[in-house]
Amino acid sequence: MTARWRDWYLPVALVMAGAEVLLIVLGTHVGFSKLVVWVPAVAGPALAAAAFHDAGTRTDGHLRRFWASVAPAMGVVLLGTLSQVVDITTMPYTDIPPIGTRTLLLYVTGALLAVTGLLRMPGGGSSWPRLITAVLDVAVMLVIGGIAASEYLGWFTDRFGVSASAWWLNIAMLAVGAMSATVVVKIMAARSTLAPRAALWWLAPIGLCGPLSTVFMTLLGPWPHLNGSAAVFPFIGLFGTLAAHRQHRHLTGRRKRPAQPLDLPAYRRGTVIPLFATGLTSVLVATVYLRTGHLSTVQVAGTTLLLLLVVARQAVALRENGTLLNTVARQAMHDELTGLFSRRYFAAAVAGATGPHTVVLIDLREFRTVNDGLGSAVGDALLIAYGERLTALGGEHAVVARLGGDEFGLLLPGSAEAIGRLLAANAEPLNADGHEVLVEVSVGVAEGTADLYRQAETALREAATGTGARVVHYDASLEQRLTQRATVAADLHRGLAAGEFHLLYQPIVELPQGRIVGVESLVRWSRADGSIVSPADFIPVAEDTGLIVELGAWILDTACAQAAEWRRLHGPDALRSIAVNVSARQLLDPCLPDLVAAALARHGVPAAQLTIEITETAVFAGGRALATVNALSRLGVSIALDDFGTGHSSLGLLRTCPVDAIKVDKSFVDGLNGTPQQEAIAIALTGIAQSMGLRTVAEGVETEAQARRLTELGYRHAQGFHFARPMPPAAIDDLLRAEDPVAA
Repeated sequence: MTARWRDWYLPVALVMAGAEVLLIVLGTHVGFSKLVVWVPAVAGPALAAAAFHDAGTRTDGHLRRFWASVAPAMGVVLLGTLSQVVDITTMPYTDIPPIGTRTLLLYVTGALLAVTGLLRMPGGGSSWPRLITAVLDVAVMLVIGGIAASEYLGWFTDRFGVSASAWWLNIAMLAVGAMSATVVVKIMAARSTLAPRAALWWLAPIGLCGPLSTVFMTLLGPWPHLNGSAAVFPFIGLFGTLAAHRQHRHLTGRRKRPAQPLDLPAYRRGTVIPLFATGLTSVLVATVYLRTGHLSTVQVAGTTLLLLLVVARQAVALRENGTLLNTVARQAMHDELTGLFSRRYFAAAVAGATGPHTVVLIDLREFRTVNDGLGSAVGDALLIAYGERLTALGGEHAVVARLGGDEFGLLLPGSAEAIGRLLAANAEPLNADGHEVLVEVSVGVAEGTADLYRQAETALREAATGTGARVVHYDASLEQRLTQRATVAADLHRGLAAGEFHLLYQPIVELPQGRIVGVESLVRWSRADGSIVSPADFIPVAEDTGLIVELGAWILDTACAQAAEWRRLHGPDALRSIAVNVSARQLLDPCLPDLVAAALARHGVPAAQLTIEITETAVFAGGRALATVNALSRLGVSIALDDFGTGHSSLGLLRTCPVDAIKVDKSFVDGLNGTPQQEAIAIALTGIAQSMGLRTVAEGVETEAQARRLTELGYRHAQGFHFARPMPPAAIDDLLRAEDPVAA
């Protein structure tokens, strides 16, 4: 692969071919030495042999062996050319230009070596239909060659007689011509070729040079100093260097691949050789008949045999194409990974179903987490295993499909009795490539007779908005809710651009004094018409549409700007922290840590003064969300787990997530001053936090009794309506200036 293409090969070959043409034209008007025309003639095979050798040194494998076989073949042709020069100078001239037995043997040997090299090159495909097709292709080309050879031999005999030297010349020329036919068959019949097709097409004309040389012998007979062989040999060099040049371009170009598929589709590739064969034979037979007025027995029999072979060839091609079309049709209707039906088939089955039936659409929740965390092999195995579970649960009359990604579909006759079994089965883990995986699903169900696919998709979208396993049955009210949600989403996008959002801040106080030590930022939406949109209405919509990322960036920047203002007005120690809530959707954005760092730097706020509040559910599965939290922690910001105690695995998260504070959910605060059982969790949580060196903030404190009891249990921070409601920045300014406790 280290040899370098010689840039001068092709230009020199062009010059030699041009020089030979000029010498032939000039030789018909003036006489000169008969050796002059052989200078470009000898250079032709020499250039081709060198170019083939160079192409071989730049390749490997079968392709290297191919070029390594045609290079010696051309070297033998070069020896034959030199031998013919010797014949020209030593043998007497007769009707046939002097060509000795040695020369003819060299030409025949070179042609046979070239044909052997071409036949040994793999052509792609080894099925029985392709093997039969290849045999028929060769037979077709042999018949064409036989018809053409019979006409050629008749012409040759009329012109040169039947002497031994004439027959030797015939054998040589036919052997050389066979090389051209072999190349044509190889290109047309091969499903793929190792060598670039352009290189093979440039090799094909070399085989025609032999028979053409005898034609030129007749044409140049009146000028003894000219020679038909010398006239064509420079073009052997030109075509050979062009073939090697195309191989070089293929290796150095952008598309480097070991095998180059044919551009023609399979059904068109099957027609190329029959069309070529019938067209060429028709022209040949018509020419002979117009010239002589009759056809020979060989020509009639050959044409008949050719038609039979073409019919057989097309029959095999049609059968192969039919098989191919069946395979393509099956692939279009089945999922490649699971073997289940595809979305296209499922949609057609739903549309064609008669009578009452049920469409169930299923989405595997957190599949991406499994796929990213355990690898795509486990993800694929999970999809296959879940498809098998669906097939078993659906029964023999169900249509089970993988609709794409981690979404599946079930078409069931009658009512959806299998849904209960489906949810019950999800309690059992699936074995995915050696891993036991529990699968939670979102399920959309539509029952009836019409438009069920769309209705089930609508139900699935609603099911996917919640947490945990959810089943949503379609009804008319669902459509209304989705329409309302779409309206809110449009208004949300407009309101964000129009600046209709603002932040309120709820104080976090220190117990028991009630002194303000921090604030939590809370977003509010006041429309231009004065109406207020509840966060419970627009936050879920922002999550679903992805607008939470843009809204969250605005909240972060606004909170940091306000923190900088409070630092300027009240000193750097007036507030220990300002908290910003970050959603699960935001944690999946890998740009979030950079966004936080830029906001802190832009407003000059220390990282330690910012607290990022996240939910347990957002980071429970780990993966990208947990990686984002770790990156935020490395920035120096504090991480607080909001609504602590209500998620999947709170205690486990304290070990795996870089938590600095926990915010105890209001539901546990409400149980204070009740029975020991009601207080047990609140007591346990503060003990765990103290042992792990974490801050605790009790949320939702609404009474003085709750605040007092929290102090007795060891809580040092709290927030809630008992201390203060969310308020605008000016009200926080007043509290900071007064330095009075906010507890009632």
